[in-house]
Amino acid sequence: MSAPFVWFDLTAADGRGVGEFYQELFGWTVGPGAGDYAGWFTDDGQPWAGVVPAGAVPSGRWVPYVVVDDLDAATKQAVALGGRVVRAATAGPAGTSVLVADPGDALVALFVPAS
Repeated sequence: MSAPFVWFDLTAADGRGVGEFYQELFGWTVGPGAGDYAGWFTDDGQPWAGVVPAGAVPSGRWVPYVVVDDLDAATKQAVALGGRVVRAATAGPAGTSVLVADPGDALVALFVPAS
């Protein structure tokens, strides 16, 4: 199996303070973000996670992104299995995602990369 998680969002009320915390704790590189992102966690200049303002997702949550082949089918399956849609399909420069909560209320973003 390939790596199941391809991106992470961290929701925060204070993006700068959160970035500094992880920088000091783990030595992670945190740089300025773009668009909706207050900052990006990077490895050799390549972003792998971003800090976003809390909103539909409460502050202090890590949200993993998982690539799916068919966003509509994966969303329907998540709901059929007892999950719920937290945020409908949202398109961004990297692709389109649907945020779902599992029956225990853990969040995961179903993601289809842009062509």
